[in-house]
Amino acid sequence: MKPYAGKQLWIWELQNCIHGDPVALCKAANVLGLSGLIVKAWDGGNYWLQFGKIIAAAHKAGLLVGAWGYSYGREIPGEVRAMTRALQAGADWFVIDAEIEYEALGGQRRAQALLDAISASRVSNATIGYSTFDLPEMHPDFPYETFSQRCHVCMPQVYWAERKQDPAVGLHNSLAQCARYGLPFAPTGDAYGASTPEQIKAFGLAAKAAGLPGISFWSWQHATAGMLDAIKGIQI
Repeated sequence: MKPYAGKQLWIWELQNCIHGDPVALCKAANVLGLSGLIVKAWDGGNYWLQFGKIIAAAHKAGLLVGAWGYSYGREIPGEVRAMTRALQAGADWFVIDAEIEYEALGGQRRAQALLDAISASRVSNATIGYSTFDLPEMHPDFPYETFSQRCHVCMPQVYWAERKQDPAVGLHNSLAQCARYGLPFAPTGDAYGASTPEQIKAFGLAAKAAGLPGISFWSWQHATAGMLDAIKGIQI
């Protein structure tokens, strides 16, 4: 099974998810039927110690742990060192969160430099996804092609509530625009703000109907009990 398969929840600040208790969190993840957790492990060149605190409990619970970090494209050696620390801590795979900084002048060059550095590191054999804007046509300066050539899965942020959009429409629009890059498609949906449990269910049904390998939701600390219950009911 690919590490991005099934349904997963993103964790930004561990201390704000079930009081930062890794064992309780992983038990709750099992109840929700999650296949894994995507846990923040770095921000730019800074490694987040919280990542290592959840690995043992997650693996004992049968959960895969993806290490994610926000990439600014300015501290590439530091980013790769942080990814290496996450690998040493037990990361099963990685997700690069690349957004507005890569739309700026030189974004494609920075993306290439980051991916070259990863390829030359101990992380080179790991599965790597990239998470970014869901509609390439709205972000013509973002280096989708560059990331897609070197990553293993595209994980666009299909945040329907921000657009007041039907979740299924948002998913299908993103899939249609990202299909050109030839990567497996495992989108991230809303579990925060104005999103509703009914919309989360609709997103899950649309993903299943599209035959997608996996989906994820941002984020555990922002999700209401109703949102989590909706995620629990999704089969993918």
